[in-house]
Amino acid sequence: MARSPIKKQLNGVSLLKEYASWVYCTGCKKTIAYLCYITYDKCHLDFECSCGSKGNLYISFTNAEYAPNKHPLAIVKNRLCCPTDQSPLITFVEKNLMHYNCHIACASCKNEFFHNK
Repeated sequence: MARSPIKKQLNGVSLLKEYASWVYCTGCKKTIAYLCYITYDKCHLDFECSCGSKGNLYISFTNAEYAPNKHPLAIVKNRLCCPTDQSPLITFVEKNLMHYNCHIACASCKNEFFHNK
């Protein structure tokens, strides 16, 4: 059963699905990330694409505040995963990004993780 986000803001990005799946830069239409469907509760991403376009997205399914976790996300088959239970959260297409900052909250462990390039 699909969840519906309570807040969704997209600037310079488009999504294949309503709240997950492939994330595209609207400047060049290239894929910049893959956001997993049911494993996150919040995601905030700021980026600069390799084409020079900048953008951000914010998607949230809850108003809850999560504890920041200083542990790095685990890397499993190029996916950034929750270090607690290995839930896949997000994958970045590094070659299409100059830099990015991402805050993502795991739906399972209720922690927020930070990742940047």
